[in-house]
Amino acid sequence: MRKLGLIVCLLCLAGCGKYTMEEAKENGDIIVQNDVTNSDRFESFLKKSTQGKSDQIRITAFTTEGDPVLYDVKYEGKSYHYTSDSSRDQFGTTDDDRKNEVCQQLDKTIVKQKATYTLRQCAEGADHELLRLPTQ
Repeated sequence: MRKLGLIVCLLCLAGCGKYTMEEAKENGDIIVQNDVTNSDRFESFLKKSTQGKSDQIRITAFTTEGDPVLYDVKYEGKSYHYTSDSSRDQFGTTDDDRKNEVCQQLDKTIVKQKATYTLRQCAEGADHELLRLPTQ
C-alpha cells in the first residue's frame, strides 16, 4: 500500500512540471497549435515595438503530442531579445535553444495570404521565425 502511495505521489509530481494550454491562456501567451490564439497580443507587441516602446511576449507552440515549446521575445528600444526553450518537449532537443540572443530586426513577409514574422540580424547568425498569420 505504501508503494502505491509513493507511485501516485511521483506521478503527480511528474505532471506538475508540464506547462499546459490552460496555463498559457491564463498567462496571455500567443498560442500556436494548428491555428494562432491571442494574435491580437502579437499585434499590440508589433505596434509598441514600431513606436520604440518596450514590451515582451511569450509564444507557446504545442507539438503534435501536446508538449509546449516556449519562445520569449522582449523589445528594448533598439533590439529584440530572443529566448527559446524546448526542454518540455519530450521528443525535442535543446541543442537549438537560445538564451537572450539579441536580434536587430523583426521582418514581415507576405506569401499566399500569410504574413510571416521573422527575427533577423541575430547575434548567433540564424534567423528565427516567430509566427505565420493570415493577412486580412
